[in-house]
Parts: sequence; C-alpha cells; structure tokens
Amino acid sequence: MKNLSRDAKLGIGTLITLVIVTALASIGQRTEQQHPTLSSLSSAPDGALALKLWVKELQYDVDEQVLANFVPPQDASIVFMLEPMFPTESELQRLDDWVDAGGTLIAIGEQYSMYSLLEHYHFGFKYLQEGDGIPASETPLFDSPVAPDLNNVQVRTTLSSERDDFVVLAAYQGQPVVVSFEQGKGRVLLGTTTESFTNAGLKKAGNPEFVLNILALARTRGTVWFDEWHHGLQSGAEILGPGQFLRHTPVGRSLLFMTFAIFIVLFIQGRGFGRPVPLSREIRRRGALEHVTGIANLSRRAAHRPAVMMQYHQQIKRKLGQRYRLDPGMDDKEYVDRLAGYNPSLEKDQLLNLLKRLQRKDISETEMVHLAAEAARWIDN
Repeated sequence: MKNLSRDAKLGIGTLITLVIVTALASIGQRTEQQHPTLSSLSSAPDGALALKLWVKELQYDVDEQVLANFVPPQDASIVFMLEPMFPTESELQRLDDWVDAGGTLIAIGEQYSMYSLLEHYHFGFKYLQEGDGIPASETPLFDSPVAPDLNNVQVRTTLSSERDDFVVLAAYQGQPVVVSFEQGKGRVLLGTTTESFTNAGLKKAGNPEFVLNILALARTRGTVWFDEWHHGLQSGAEILGPGQFLRHTPVGRSLLFMTFAIFIVLFIQGRGFGRPVPLSREIRRRGALEHVTGIANLSRRAAHRPAVMMQYHQQIKRKLGQRYRLDPGMDDKEYVDRLAGYNPSLEKDQLLNLLKRLQRKDISETEMVHLAAEAARWIDN
C-alpha cells in the first residue's frame, strides 16, 4: 500500500465502501420488504394494514386473492383503491363494468400516480398553497353511525371537476375533498383524505368515524377487496431477462448503483481519457472576408457564371417593376413594354439588350464582370 499513489488508494477505498454499502442494502431489503403508501400489507405508519384488520373486525368479508390480471373479483361488493399506481384506461374500463353491475369503488389518493384515475372520472387535483387544511362535513349523509369530528382529517389537495352530478361529502373552503356519484347500479367515492386511512391516522380521534361513514355509503354491504394489484402485488410475475433482473431485484439495482458510482469516480479521475495535449501553435481565426473570398473562388472554379447572371437578371426586373407591381416572371419584351408605359423616359432598347445578354450561357469571366457592373447601375439608378 505504501507504493500506491493517492488516487489509487482513493479508488480502492471507494470500491470497498461501495461493496459494503451494497451488501448491507441487499440484506436489509431481504429482511424488511418495502410497501407503497397505503398498502393494506404495510404495518408502517403510512400503510393501511390496520384498516384491513379493522374491516374484518366489522364483520366484512375481505377477499385477499392475488390477481394475474386486473379484474375486480365478481363476489366483491366494495373495492378500496388507495393511492393506486397509474391504472391504465383498459383497467379502468373493466373497473367501470364492475361498478355498473352494482359495485362500490372507494378511491382515495393525493399523489400524481392517481391522476389517471381521477381524469377517467373527469376530476383533477388542486394543491393547497397554505399546506395542510382541515375539511368540514357538507352533507347529512355523514351521520352514520355518528357525525365524525374532522379536526384530525388533514388534507393537502382538493378536487376539481366540471361535472354537476356529484355530491360533496366533505370540503375545504368550498373545494371538495370527498365526493360521491352514481354510475349504473353502483357508486363511486373519490377523496384526497389519505392520512385518515393510514395506520397512524386511524389512531387519531374522529378518523375512524370518518372512514366508517365513507364505508357506510357502499351500495351493498358485502365482500371487500383491497387493490394491491396497482401496488405491484401480481400473481405469475416473473423476472424475464437481465434487463428486468437489474431493474426489479435488490441485487440488480445494487449492481446498477455500483456501476454508476464507479463510472463517476473514473470520470472524475479522467484517467481513461488521457491527459490534455497542448496545441503545437496558436490557431488564428479566419476573418469574414476570407470566408467570402473562399466561397467566390469555389463558385469561379465551378463555372457558376450563368447562375450569377440570372440572379442579376431577376434583380433588375424585381427592382424596376417593384413600384408598378410588375411581375418579374413576365417575358422580357412584354415586361419592358409595360414598364415603358409607366415610365416614358425609360431607355427601352438598352434595357432589353441588357436583359438579353444576361441570359447568355457562353459568357466569359470578363464579360460577366462588365455585365454585373452595368446591371448594378440599372439597379441603383
């Protein structure tokens, strides 16, 4: 180690640290599985396991089957979708069919991942500028079994919609936070009061009564199903190929992190790119006139003289006829006659002769210079 340079020691130390951190992270992810917010499998403060256990104590049947494809169970009467992760339009269509048949959907969320569900029902989010707010009850329907105390119901977003067929159950400063509307034989309840449904929120006074009032609005008291499909719990899910292995497994994500960190270290060191080599001499920038001269020389070598003459031919006709709105695309003789009709002092023969000579194909460079000078005089005068 004494013979190693300072950069080599730094690289070895960084690599060892990354290996240790990756190993600890992998062990931690194996021992404690992480669940999304408001997952009915999570016992974390922001989970919803307490809600599921409480619903069971209330003598509701809870369907805990894991689906391979998202279709609400036929025997379910109530579906909880708590902070669903980006449901697709085809999945929401299947959900609509289930609601139309008499089911009750209770969708609660305030994160962007729920926006597609709200948009499907023609609703949107409005974020509170002042942070948290305490809503108020807006309907006598919230009296079963008892009028809830909403002082511990915290909201950070409200709902907005151009629909006029919904009932506002709770609102903050006139903006709805929980709404209900009928669809087919069923009912849909949407809300942003996520904290009231969490494990920590249900411990606060008023929140259990608030949740119970929402649950009591279901069309039919029957089997409850918590949507964990949109939290990533899907039966038959397999890791296919190295791409999914790197993205969806703890070890794969650890390898990606290590590779990225090592690349950053090597990039900062700059060893792979070599040391910068100074220029042997200072390069003087070319002036604008040199560029113009170079283009002119290339045009001369390519024998573009007829094209240059046609450019002057068009410029003369556009310039002289601009005042009288004459079309430069007319025949030269007709053009000169029309122009002379407006300007009797015009030297018709000289102009017509010039236009004819400008259209010649076999023209020398000397003739081109003389014709260009003569054309310039007509244009200027």
